[in-house]
Amino acid sequence: MSLNDTTPRSGLAPGIAVGLLATVVGAAAYAALVWATGYEIGIAAIGIGVIVGLAIMAVKPSSGVLPVLAGLFALIGCALGQVGGLTALAVSQAAERSVTLGYVETATSVAENFGAYIGEDPKILLFWALSAAAGYSFVSKRTKGSDAEARPAETTGAIGAKAEGAPAPGVPQAEQPAASVPDQDGGQRPGA
Repeated sequence: MSLNDTTPRSGLAPGIAVGLLATVVGAAAYAALVWATGYEIGIAAIGIGVIVGLAIMAVKPSSGVLPVLAGLFALIGCALGQVGGLTALAVSQAAERSVTLGYVETATSVAENFGAYIGEDPKILLFWALSAAAGYSFVSKRTKGSDAEARPAETTGAIGAKAEGAPAPGVPQAEQPAASVPDQDGGQRPGA
């Protein structure tokens, strides 16, 4: 690859890397919030999607795959944050009762019973869906914007009027003078 390589970059690899990092950061923040408050604050789950979407947008992606991945990463972040928060909450509540629980065993137990837990309060899935939609929406706007930047402008001014002085459709073209072409003797002759 040369330094003068002007091929457009899709931003897929950096977008995935930054998206995964944002997923972990968002999940940790959500888990900390669940642990600190003892509540699952649904609106905070949407924040994971916002964090993931903004992080992926920062690498200026143009790949059409990244909006879908942003939504998926947001869902994964919500699930990880929920499991992490419930694990930390269970361990701290057990410690208040002088019971020692290990984080790994507790996380395994929470993950195994996660479906039943979500079944008790399915509205949290609505916030997860909104989180995924937020991540998708942020990145989708960016990738659509980069598509528009990559395409040259074909029209300016009136609708359908082409750039560089071409007439709009349906407008008669003014008669143009014939161009002069040099003849064999070095003189100019009209036409051609």
